[in-house]
Amino acid sequence: MGTEANRMKLVEIIETPEKAEVLVDPMRREIVRLLAERAMTESDLADTLGLSDPSVAHHLGILKKFGLIKLERKEVEEHGIVTKLYRSSALIMLVNDSKLPLRIRRYFMPVHTERVRGAIAALRLLGRNRAMIDSNYVDSLARGLNDKVVDVARTYRASGEHLRETVLNDIYFTALREITSVAASGLPKEKIARGRVSKQ
Repeated sequence: MGTEANRMKLVEIIETPEKAEVLVDPMRREIVRLLAERAMTESDLADTLGLSDPSVAHHLGILKKFGLIKLERKEVEEHGIVTKLYRSSALIMLVNDSKLPLRIRRYFMPVHTERVRGAIAALRLLGRNRAMIDSNYVDSLARGLNDKVVDVARTYRASGEHLRETVLNDIYFTALREITSVAASGLPKEKIARGRVSKQ
């Protein structure tokens, strides 16, 4: 994992509508995630995802066209059959949707919201969050957390072997720590919006 991961970018921030629109499809996001972990063939992906080879080939073609994956290597198997192994172009891909058109941004909002719900539940387990939470607060925190995650990822540096989940955990931990320290400041009637504290 270490040598292969060193050949790809550690973090890529997706900010163009064209690239972000490709990742609106959850199956393509999953393909990128799998290929960040290890090089895989079209058949490997089809088996893992429960898709047909032609369907996987279609997704791979689009992802390759926009530079989100690359052909890692070719291997010659028995009877001279050439197998292509693909890899993600970055270990971590994050979509910065703050400046994307709403028609694209709306597809990523449910993902951000679910992450925040998990974070809020974890904070409640630790006794560090308010008992009453409304939808506006969750939506605002989701936008703020995503912005903060992108900010942290821009300057993230790692040493040693780069394990995808460890890097993601480091980035999210730092972002959550910064956001919760602002939220815990106890300022009345304030909520986190777009990574800042703002008066309602």
